[in-house]
Amino acid sequence: MLNRNEFCRLLGLSYANLDNRTRASQLALGFGLTTPAVMGAYHPLDVFANALADALVERGFARETAVRILREHHETWLLGLTRAEWEPSMVGHNARRERIYERQIYFAVARSGRGNGESFRAAAGLPDQAMQELRQVAPAADMVFVNIHDVLNVVLDAFYENDLLEEFVVGPGSNMPVFTRPRSHPEEFAEWRTEIERYRQQSIDRVKTRERVRRKRSRAVRQAAAKMQREWA
Repeated sequence: MLNRNEFCRLLGLSYANLDNRTRASQLALGFGLTTPAVMGAYHPLDVFANALADALVERGFARETAVRILREHHETWLLGLTRAEWEPSMVGHNARRERIYERQIYFAVARSGRGNGESFRAAAGLPDQAMQELRQVAPAADMVFVNIHDVLNVVLDAFYENDLLEEFVVGPGSNMPVFTRPRSHPEEFAEWRTEIERYRQQSIDRVKTRERVRRKRSRAVRQAAAKMQREWA
């Protein structure tokens, strides 16, 4: 896990900006969560989530909207990242250096409606795969595509520049930086998914505990105020 200082360095944020984003629901977290599982401790995938949010912001989304999209479609972009890390990737150019084909993974978002009726769909995969999937559910929607490989490179550069790559990203016994586990390896992939569910539950339990404390505190304040009113009457 990353501590608060490491997380801020990787995102290029001050403590104050991190707090402001957190309060404004503008901080993206992995696994569809709204709060880290442990206060002040961040998962390395939270860094990727924020870089992906940055990419959506660059394409015209408000930051809170980008964070909402990533929270609601966390499984989609996580599996897209898994494919980007473990499937063969290539780009072909002609003699004029024009791109003529590619096999890279994209995170695609379709936006339909406006205002309170605005909705979003997401898909991940090769460009034609993602477009076909989105057209099946939202044929008339505006679409935005983000190259997951480009976002991943930005994130890896941030870890490298902050001397955190080997500690938090490079897999055990490997010289390859990885955030995910290969779907082609059933046992390893299943263990990773189990680990994610434990982490998610820890975060959910923390939110519930925090809400119970908040309700208890509010009830105590109301009771104290009522007692004072009775004493003054």
